[in-house]
Amino acid sequence: MGSYFIMLYEVAHIIKDHSRSLWDIIEWINSEFFSLIHKKKLKDVQGMLERFSGNFIYREALLDDAKPLAIFFSDQPKDAFKFFNPHDFDEKSLKKLIKRKSFLTYLVLDGERIVGYYFLRSFVNGKCFLGKMVDYRYRGRGIGKDISKSSMEIARHLGMMMFETISKDNMASLKSTKDVLDIKIIKDMPNNYLYIQDFPKETVNTEL
Repeated sequence: MGSYFIMLYEVAHIIKDHSRSLWDIIEWINSEFFSLIHKKKLKDVQGMLERFSGNFIYREALLDDAKPLAIFFSDQPKDAFKFFNPHDFDEKSLKKLIKRKSFLTYLVLDGERIVGYYFLRSFVNGKCFLGKMVDYRYRGRGIGKDISKSSMEIARHLGMMMFETISKDNMASLKSTKDVLDIKIIKDMPNNYLYIQDFPKETVNTEL
């Protein structure tokens, strides 16, 4: 099963890199079917996020968040994007992503200020990919760990398997993930990246 998912991952990237129009059609179809399948359970997610809110607020992103989110990205230092470049960061592109029903987008706020961003890029085949960024001024305060834990809860609630690609050079991100989740390395990827599957802590998986 692991090799099957790797093949899908690689085919998807080939299509995305070589035929943007075809990729957009696939994204739209996936988004619509994903929404139909998970519509009822997706209504529960905001309540799940509220359990993580304390010193910081965790919530779903709204269209009105696109502009402050673009500002959040523009405030980050250049090295913050060394291992994080999953999409464009301008307001128009962010609005498009927030609208996409299969691109589950979440924020972490300190008051009204965005200090963390994460998403689950989700597919109808039962897989989702986690991406995350924490404001450089708020690192080391447990936000990254809570992002990983809340993402795992959302994925499990939707009955999905959660994956990430993490650079071997990004030890801080890898350690943060391993502190709160169990991981299985599926494959070494190009450019020194690891393709990993995440599991709830202390879960033993023997299927892959």
